[in-house]
Amino acid sequence: MVYIYLTSQQGLAGLHTMCIGLGLRFQADGLKVGYMKPLGHRFHQEEGKVTDEDAAFMRRTLSLEEDLEDICPVVLSPKLVNEALKDGPRDVLPRVREALSRIGAGKDLVMIQGAYNSQQGWMLGLSAFQLAPALQARVILVERFNDAFLADNVLAAGDQLGESLLGVIYNMVPANRDSFVKEMLAPYLERNGIPVLGILPHERLLTSINIGDLARLIDGKILCAEEGADAMVEDVVVGAMSQEHALSVFRKRSNFCVVTGGDRSDIQLAAMEARARCIILTGNLYPSSIVLGKADELGIPVILVATDTFTTAERAEMIIRSARTHEESKIARLRELIECCVDLPRLYGLAGIR
Repeated sequence: MVYIYLTSQQGLAGLHTMCIGLGLRFQADGLKVGYMKPLGHRFHQEEGKVTDEDAAFMRRTLSLEEDLEDICPVVLSPKLVNEALKDGPRDVLPRVREALSRIGAGKDLVMIQGAYNSQQGWMLGLSAFQLAPALQARVILVERFNDAFLADNVLAAGDQLGESLLGVIYNMVPANRDSFVKEMLAPYLERNGIPVLGILPHERLLTSINIGDLARLIDGKILCAEEGADAMVEDVVVGAMSQEHALSVFRKRSNFCVVTGGDRSDIQLAAMEARARCIILTGNLYPSSIVLGKADELGIPVILVATDTFTTAERAEMIIRSARTHEESKIARLRELIECCVDLPRLYGLAGIR
């Protein structure tokens, strides 16, 4: 049995996406694959149970039969945190071990997805640094390329994990930094004993979300052009400038949404002229009938929310940055990236996957 623990030092590194891509590839290679997220932190309800959104989605994506309670045995909740702060960390490791033993039955390998980053869950004894050795799992770091850290996060994790560290996959590498990662950073890490198992480019499609999901997650109401809710949004622009300036800004973007006040008809019309994917109106201020009519004619959804412009834009941007890989177009592209950019033979060899 092989246990592979995927974690990230930074968070928002595409960890869940990498789990999907590798899990589907392992299955395509004929392996019996299990999956677990020991510590859930993305609150979700399914089948009348509280679980983690990633865990629930992976269960469907990989067609897993195990119970949600085993796939995600611990959910980080205010109650759990308060109990840990008051009485010290509860001994939840046995619960994780028992769930893992059930999930691993009859499998060739089990993928274990870490929480938001490698440190989350430390107070409960469930951080990646604590769980990986306890579960005798080999660790793959999934790191979003960041010039501010370069190799620091990976080297620090290597010191913590020792021989448990299988290697690192760099994700979301900007096109203008690709040669640096391949020619400078990767050789440096290899010389320091850390295998670089993959270098994936920044793929805008994978960090996008369809308008319908975005509206739901920001608690918005679609006022028109609901048929356009399947379109994908990759970027957020705040419309708080003059109409002339807005047009120049909008025309430099693609697949974007505009967040502005419901009373800014000038910005709303400029957004439509620049072919924004959708317009989010804040403060519960309804637009004019002229704006709604034109948006409906152009097939551009208009979404109404109660929150202010800054809060809404910040929330929408975070949602897009952490968007899940649910759409078929995303999964198809992810399969291509795993095939071309991850050194699968080396990963299999180092992990002992047969």
